[in-house]
Amino acid sequence: MFLIPLIRKKEMESRVRFEQSFYNSDAKFNISHYQFRTFNNLWQNIQLNVPFYKEMVKKKEIPTQISSFHDFENFPILNREYVRSNIDMLYDYSKKPDGWVRTGGSTGNPLIYPNWKEEKKNYEPNLWYARDFYNINRADKMFRLWGHSHTLGKGLSKIKKEIAFAIGHPLIGYKRFSAYDLSEGKMKEAGNKILQFKPDYIIGYSKALRVLAEVNKDKSSLFHKLKFKAVIGAAEGFESYKDKEYLSEIFGCPVGLEYASMETKMLAHTHPDGTYKVLWRNNLVESVDNYEVPSNTGKILVTSLYKRAFPLIRYNLGDIIEGTRKDKISVYEFERIQGRDNDFLWLDKFTPIHSEGITHAIKYSNKITAYQIRYTKDNIYTIYVKANTGLTKKDITEIKNRLVQVDSRLETLEIIQTDKLKQTIAGKTKWLIKE
Repeated sequence: MFLIPLIRKKEMESRVRFEQSFYNSDAKFNISHYQFRTFNNLWQNIQLNVPFYKEMVKKKEIPTQISSFHDFENFPILNREYVRSNIDMLYDYSKKPDGWVRTGGSTGNPLIYPNWKEEKKNYEPNLWYARDFYNINRADKMFRLWGHSHTLGKGLSKIKKEIAFAIGHPLIGYKRFSAYDLSEGKMKEAGNKILQFKPDYIIGYSKALRVLAEVNKDKSSLFHKLKFKAVIGAAEGFESYKDKEYLSEIFGCPVGLEYASMETKMLAHTHPDGTYKVLWRNNLVESVDNYEVPSNTGKILVTSLYKRAFPLIRYNLGDIIEGTRKDKISVYEFERIQGRDNDFLWLDKFTPIHSEGITHAIKYSNKITAYQIRYTKDNIYTIYVKANTGLTKKDITEIKNRLVQVDSRLETLEIIQTDKLKQTIAGKTKWLIKE
């Protein structure tokens, strides 16, 4: 084992032990009390430094001191669309941002929000605490079937990122393989890389992992000999529970799922007992119905419980959770998630392209606020983009240059600027929709 992974493990061990101690403490018997107290402490700063909430307090629409969860339910529920249009009113002006994060994903509606470097020390231990459910630690070797957005740039910036990944990842025991092209040839190559690298665990886009398993089912006995600790799906759900069983059969290990988003970081993680455990020390999770009434099955709302440049209060992720277990309004465990489902763009019957391959090619531009790919029954694809200003020929060329790096055939996709994207009957704007 390399020295650097051992050092990284040592650095995180005490923080993971703290998480374990906390979740096993008396706090677990009164989760809502802990969260109420923690939120109130944060609220004193938020109401002074976040213009949106400062104005609401001024108008006495919400109180300066939250005395009950009934008060808390008076806070407005905010969705990504509203936040994207009003981000200047929704972040903390008490300290300058250290950077800006741009999301992507299945809706094709990126959000740009500020962050502080110090936030990482609050949410990173969550990740390793959750992976410890499967006996995974920070020194373990990881094979990651994921997006490679750093490869889609150009010039010096691209070179720097490629060097960082090429040198940095091997030093910490990580092997990254692109999930953009999920064709049989690429997935066979990924299977061979796994056998060569001998990782302790595998993480990837959930649907990409299913393709990986199907293409490499002939290697199942070889995978079993590697005794993986787990295969973890992320960024989207599996098609069905049978997918988890199939992956477990092929790879010979438990299969889990992360539940996270760019905005929230890790929110919950499956446990070997079959449920999702909410990381409630850092996240107050609610489940409400269409009338915004607490419900055992409903929309998930997230409130962050640590200092953030962009504090989340009752933020609607757009997903539905089922089978919730609560302490008052606070969800600490649930059984299933509906949503977060990324489809494939099929260039031909042998070449599926993961949605993130398109997202990462498009989201480089701050002009683009949303996008959608529409296709005909003959699989003729067109990209429609919304932008805050007119796109130039140079902008279109840059998008196509990045798409070509995913697959050369994507260069033929027409790119059209529009003021409005199509929605489903449910009012959602999917990234991929049939004409």
